[in-house]
Amino acid sequence: MSLLKKENVQICESADNWRDAIRISVRPLEQGGYVESCYKDGIIENVEKLGPYIIIADHIALPHARPEQGAVKTQIGITLFRQDIEFDGKETTARLFVTLAAKDNNSHLDALVQISELLSDEDKVERILKAPDVQTLYHYFERI
Repeated sequence: MSLLKKENVQICESADNWRDAIRISVRPLEQGGYVESCYKDGIIENVEKLGPYIIIADHIALPHARPEQGAVKTQIGITLFRQDIEFDGKETTARLFVTLAAKDNNSHLDALVQISELLSDEDKVERILKAPDVQTLYHYFERI
């Protein structure tokens, strides 16, 4: 399994705001050398400019930025927040942050298809959102 390492999966109680949630969700990728420290700033700037484009479904965010905004290697990080993270001025929230770092425009496409298939199953999403621990959370995504 090359696009998700267990050390990039985490469960957190909450975040102060959506910007903090993005910083938290990017941290394992930054610590692992998959992204530069500026990557999280790129995601935040993009959301500030474009709105919450990273919300892909109820309760699910896909934080990502362009490769040139600080992606070093292709990798995924999974962060589950126990409490909803609200986005500014929107009735939009997310709890599951599937953070994507892509070193180019193509290397992550197969993973995105697999993530989409997994997250299109409402029963699985419900179980993912209730994952009791990191091992269980990782198990849902380990085949990506």
